[in-house]
Amino acid sequence: MKKQQPLKKTIQKIKERGQEERRKIKKLIIKRKDDFLTALEKNWRDWALQPLTKLFYRIGVTANQITYLGFILIGMAVWMYLQQINFQWQLLILILAGISDAIDGPTARNNNNVTVLGTWLDHIRDGALMIWGSYLIYKYNLLDLETILIIWGLQLVLIWITLKDFLIRYLRGLPSEEAEELVSHFSLDNLQASVIGRLQFFCWTVGYLLLLLFLITANTYLLTIGQTLIFLEILFTALNILESYQKVVPK
Repeated sequence: MKKQQPLKKTIQKIKERGQEERRKIKKLIIKRKDDFLTALEKNWRDWALQPLTKLFYRIGVTANQITYLGFILIGMAVWMYLQQINFQWQLLILILAGISDAIDGPTARNNNNVTVLGTWLDHIRDGALMIWGSYLIYKYNLLDLETILIIWGLQLVLIWITLKDFLIRYLRGLPSEEAEELVSHFSLDNLQASVIGRLQFFCWTVGYLLLLLFLITANTYLLTIGQTLIFLEILFTALNILESYQKVVPK
């Protein structure tokens, strides 16, 4: 019996090691699946927009120029609001600004002009678009103030978790080459959205769009679906915060 005790302990240790290895493999598979789905979505969009991006390449239009156009369109929408121009035209301009977000990424990748500046500009343009959209949603009473504050409160937490380690290292000061490498690596890697991040932004933009379309059509289905998407956006943001936190906290 005494001889069997060490054997049982050895078998138990082997089982525990096997379980630990399976957990590691599972985590790796989940990560690869996430990377795979993100890459699949990008590749599909790049392929679908190839004719347009080839045209841009021939006439010399860059991805950054499309992003700048997005800023101009948002500015035009704000100006039209202040001038009390028909809301249908305001919404059309905002939709075009949103389309610029769908086009500039494939243009950069297909035409090999992905840049650090372009990555930051893309996120800033998206933020400006959603800030103005949030104002309109609040102004026309399509969502209550508490919901909008929750949306942006969670978004600010996500931004802080994503940026804080980068900013701390960068602002402490680094040799020029190391600083350049840090900015490049962070911009072209950490700022890329995961599957959850993409689902979050999809629910946010489409939800806002349907709510604003309700102002034109008065179709209650648009209001219901839009509000549902916004609550899904809140859920996906919370999951995105958890995912981002797990990335920066050492295991």
